[in-house]
Amino acid sequence: MTILSDLIIERIKNKGNITFAEFMQMALYYPEYGYYNSNAVSIGKSGDFYTSPAVHRMFGELIAVQLEEMWRILGRASFTVVEMGANAGWLCYDIMRYIKNEYPWFYKKVQYFIVESNPHLREKQQELFCGNPVFDEKLSWHSYGEDGFSFDAVQGCFLSNEFIDALPVHRLLVKEGEVKEIYVGYNGNDFYEIVGDVCNHALKDYCINAEMPLRESRVLEINLAARDYLNHVAQKLNCGFVLTIDYGDTAQRRYRDNTTGGTLRCYYRHNVNHDYYERLGEQDITASVDFSFLMDVGKGAGLEVTGLVKQSHYLIALGVLEKLNNIRNNLETVLKVKNLFLPEGMGEVFKALIQHRNVKNPCLSSLKPLSSLKPGT
Repeated sequence: MTILSDLIIERIKNKGNITFAEFMQMALYYPEYGYYNSNAVSIGKSGDFYTSPAVHRMFGELIAVQLEEMWRILGRASFTVVEMGANAGWLCYDIMRYIKNEYPWFYKKVQYFIVESNPHLREKQQELFCGNPVFDEKLSWHSYGEDGFSFDAVQGCFLSNEFIDALPVHRLLVKEGEVKEIYVGYNGNDFYEIVGDVCNHALKDYCINAEMPLRESRVLEINLAARDYLNHVAQKLNCGFVLTIDYGDTAQRRYRDNTTGGTLRCYYRHNVNHDYYERLGEQDITASVDFSFLMDVGKGAGLEVTGLVKQSHYLIALGVLEKLNNIRNNLETVLKVKNLFLPEGMGEVFKALIQHRNVKNPCLSSLKPLSSLKPGT
């Protein structure tokens, strides 16, 4: 048993059985011991998983292209980028360096907020940026919790890459035609799952409103933490965009097949497993994002849907093929970057959702039909 295991067991003894969402919250975010707040989280070849910024800096450069376009749409005024969970900091590093070199007028107007809960990662990020004039007076760190964000309202873009998938989910089970909830208990030796009534009417209501096929024994994952996050975003975004890049799909596509086990899984040293109650604090627990849910709750909070596309579409529309053409003789780099948009890589599984607030009919290049793009545009 680890310290984190003991803490979760103590919670169960004091409260009784807890929802899987509460268990997942503790396993990932408990101060010092939860996976994302410990020194265990590791990304890249030697870590537990890869993210797009870890593949190549071109990903961040293309996000910079998108942000500059958003800045122009908003009238070229002051613009704040709020990045959720910056991991090692490379996405911010690549974005800001590209803006500095390619868009000097935009650079004068931009500020970059990193929202990071992990003190160990925040320290690594600060080491990465320390002494680099690109980030002087442009970069600051902030927090996010149950009460929302630690900064005042902004104009700009809330940016997240593989943030929503790591938020805790409620696990529901269809049993004899009824939607039930999966709870976590402890029997003195092991954690175990037990089915009970749904803890929050919003969970059952969403299943009904989304017209999900309630196939017997199907497990459904509902991310109420994402709802809370978007509500807080809407409160802090005076005018601008929300860019969410993650793996997942619409509700209809997520539940269209005959599988019933859900999408929840763990990552430990690049291996996938379903041992949710093992290696607590040492492995990632994640679920595919329900983009229909994000769009629905966003609308309720005042965030209009700008568009939803596959990552392959998103990067191609922003010019990844033109960038690759300029370095076509560098085969190693070409192969790395192709993993970001090819179907067998991240291109089909990952999606880009853009929402906007107080922006009238925005037209973004990244959402245009690929057939409408001409070489060099």
